[in-house]
Amino acid sequence: MKKLLSLVLTLSLVFGLSVSASAAANSMNNFKKTETYGNQFTDVAASYWAAASVKTCYEYGLMQGYDADSFVPKGNLTVAQAIVMADRVHEIYTAGESTLTNGTPWYQPYVDYALDNGIIKNGDFTNYNAQVTRAQMAYIFCNALPASTLPAINDIQSIPDVNSSNRYAGNILTLYKAGVLTGSDVYGTFKPNDNIIRAEAAAIIARVAIPSQRQNVILLKDFAWEDVTVAMPTDAVVDTSSGLYSLLSSSAGTGVLFFSESDADFRGVSITILTPAKVNQMIQMGMAEGGLALSGLSSQQVSFGAIKAYRTTGVITTDKGSMNGVFYTYIANSTMTMVCFMADDNDMSAAVLKNMTNNIRVAGCAVSPKL
Repeated sequence: MKKLLSLVLTLSLVFGLSVSASAAANSMNNFKKTETYGNQFTDVAASYWAAASVKTCYEYGLMQGYDADSFVPKGNLTVAQAIVMADRVHEIYTAGESTLTNGTPWYQPYVDYALDNGIIKNGDFTNYNAQVTRAQMAYIFCNALPASTLPAINDIQSIPDVNSSNRYAGNILTLYKAGVLTGSDVYGTFKPNDNIIRAEAAAIIARVAIPSQRQNVILLKDFAWEDVTVAMPTDAVVDTSSGLYSLLSSSAGTGVLFFSESDADFRGVSITILTPAKVNQMIQMGMAEGGLALSGLSSQQVSFGAIKAYRTTGVITTDKGSMNGVFYTYIANSTMTMVCFMADDNDMSAAVLKNMTNNIRVAGCAVSPKL
């Protein structure tokens, strides 16, 4: 009896130790660094836009190189490779490590695992060596984890080039809301039918597996006023309570105000006849009439195609606090126009302000240089 009791206690101790030492089942905490990246991929320069994502994916066991010293960041991703990445994420989440190995054909064990665990379904793909589209990638990656691990952090209701009739539209929107996908421009354009390269896939799968890497994003859309087109957050609404035409976004704490004045004496005149100091003074006086104080003004010549303009940056002070301001002033035909962008003084609003001011167009021409 004593020997039996001793054996039971020993087994209990061993069992207890193994449970405490192993990874938890179904946990985002299972994603940990298991490798050290020593800049061994000679085709990924430290300055490359996806260098940090490549490093993360290697260290967390989400992606490997093509060989010991190359990653091939611009190589197209295949369906099979996308499935391998999703399998690794699923295995680490559920069991703490990735254990799958190649078979015959090399991708078969990964396909079988993906089918068994609902990452893909029978009939989804006929050629696993084909280049994966961005939409297919979103479908595969979205199914790598339970929906509960991809909570919405962005209020995004639609994507410019993806509608409800598109295959995988629901998966794509889920990843946008979760901050995994951000789009290829400020409007959130996704390009669902384009192929995806390995560097892009690295950035995306890293955000799937590591929530701290997910991105808060506010998508913009175009609004037109006379010959001006501005990109504003999608929730922007028209406001004319000040007597001037303006657009205001509550989600981003941003706005844009339009002002124009026509005079026959302006015809044929360029705004550049004024010095930057004169432009600063003109804007300061104009804003003062509305009870707004400006400080730190700096004006720089820019252009919209053949139209010369000034871009003026500064801080707007109101009785409610300070805002960052960017003003574009130009003369076209016989009209002087001023477009005033404003944003709350915080990091998110500042990022949106930069996107707004860099995407303004006058008479169809973009601003140059950008801010």
